[in-house]
Amino acid sequence: MIGIDIIEVTRVQDNEKFLNKIACQSEIDYINLTKNPALRLQKIAALFSVKEAVMKALGMGENSGVVFKDIVLSHEESGRPMVSLCGKAKEKLDKDYPSKKIYVSLSHIEKVAVAIAIIDD
Repeated sequence: MIGIDIIEVTRVQDNEKFLNKIACQSEIDYINLTKNPALRLQKIAALFSVKEAVMKALGMGENSGVVFKDIVLSHEESGRPMVSLCGKAKEKLDKDYPSKKIYVSLSHIEKVAVAIAIIDD
């Protein structure tokens, strides 16, 4: 399964309320490492986009019970992004795609962020 998402950077907000809605503490800590306001917004948009892409790959929509914090973005030492799941998102992966992994890639520029998620071996 594949999910993709693209978002205009201007649609996200760099404030505590928005970040607490979509991000867990480790993701907020990662965002807080970036002091440049424009780059921070791009990273927040990419974070939002990768979570949306994972939800699409899992086939989980608005009424599925999944929340943004069920999908946690982190990075390998090389910088390669990866996600881990908990809650409803993990239940769905384990039930419908046992022994599969989710691979993600994301990118951002001044005005847009994009992410793709692939469920595979």
